[in-house]
Amino acid sequence: MVKNIYMDYKKRKELNLRLGNLIIAIFLATVPTAITYGTLSIHGLNICSTLSSKVKSTDQIKEICYEASWDTTKSYIFLIGFFITLPTWMWFYLSMKKRDTNLK
Repeated sequence: MVKNIYMDYKKRKELNLRLGNLIIAIFLATVPTAITYGTLSIHGLNICSTLSSKVKSTDQIKEICYEASWDTTKSYIFLIGFFITLPTWMWFYLSMKKRDTNLK
């Protein structure tokens, strides 16, 4: 007996639904991710400015603080994107799946 090498129709449709909604969610999550990234960057720079106003040797501290602030913010960009994309994807997926089952 020959095995069917293709996925059955229902599994294939489910996979397409998940991947399509993931692509849409990633695309739509770029703006909130950029806004969050910018907000964290400004927050870090404000902390550095406050710190430099409280310390006498401001030039070296300010420079080191700015560098540390940008490095920290850059290290969180994927985590921020993930936590913004995941709920967006899940919302799209569940609403499309619900719509698909309601049409049947």
